Amino acid sequence: MRSRWCVPFACVVVFLSVGLHAGCQQQKFSSTVLNPFNFKLPFLPYQEPVRIGIVHRRVGLFDPSTWKIGEVGSPWTPLRLRLERHLGAPVQISDLKPFQVAAHLQSSRIDFAFLSAGQYLGLVEEFGDLGNVIAVSDVLERQGLIVAVSGSDIRSIKDIEGERFSFGPAGDPVLDVKTREILRANGISDDDIKKELLPIPNSFQHHLSSAESAFEIVYGIGTHVGVIDKSEYEDYPDTGGSFFLRTFSKNNFLVLAETQEVRFETISEGPFVAGADVDPKLVQQVREFLLDAATEHQPAMRAMGLAAFVSPVNDVNTQLAQLASHEGSAGARKSPPPANVRPLRPEN
Repeated sequence: MRSRWCVPFACVVVFLSVGLHAGCQQQKFSSTVLNPFNFKLPFLPYQEPVRIGIVHRRVGLFDPSTWKIGEVGSPWTPLRLRLERHLGAPVQISDLKPFQVAAHLQSSRIDFAFLSAGQYLGLVEEFGDLGNVIAVSDVLERQGLIVAVSGSDIRSIKDIEGERFSFGPAGDPVLDVKTREILRANGISDDDIKKELLPIPNSFQHHLSSAESAFEIVYGIGTHVGVIDKSEYEDYPDTGGSFFLRTFSKNNFLVLAETQEVRFETISEGPFVAGADVDPKLVQQVREFLLDAATEHQPAMRAMGLAAFVSPVNDVNTQLAQLASHEGSAGARKSPPPANVRPLRPEN
């Protein structure tokens, strides 16, 4: 006689181990994590994530077309991974619209949000209280270094005349525009720079990145001077550059001059907000992480174009209004804050 099942076979779900009690009417499932070597896990895979909403304008570092998916991916990935280790819990960062941030903070669907000062103030005016500002971002500034390969006859900017020069991407604010400005200020016009024969005759030598420019200067043939990103140079070891590994060291270069600083095109300065119902212990952990990020997680911060997160002042709305007044002015330096707002400084 054919046996009869009280539930279809498809209803039985097995996840490593399953406990069944009282037949089909009362089923209890339990789960475990297979870890035969007893590795220390950063967090359990089914642990509820800390959810963060982020708002950006899809330009500069946040232009998805520039993301190196095979290496880092989105610019917030390095910081997210470090925050996971700090909290011992999974962290989920979602790309949201401003109105979504407001709705999800107020409904507790997300725990935190990061956005510009202008966006935050606009949302507060339209939707009301969003939570507590626990930190305020400070945008990083880019700077270029005009460098010559060590051992060349180029010892000063004056020696660049008649030489090929390695620029970064055409139109780049630092590795092209500001570089030309510093050359002209030192008496080197565009006509004084030796033009290329190939691939485009009578053109300047442009490269896709600072790293490509550095490779041309150090390991290329016929180009002994150019511009590289200062932050990349500062990360080089003192010695040990390799042609085969395409790596560089400080002793590969002689620094001739610095360009003016230009602000990163990223999320404008603004608040990191904690939802009103978030566990105070979690809020404190995240706040401590953010305030230490400038020194403890500098590469991850740089990936987002940020210099630091700092504590908000008592009159945070005045502070944010002052920051919002500079949004959209690329390259603008911060003006002095109002008398009742102390300057932003990273805190220890």
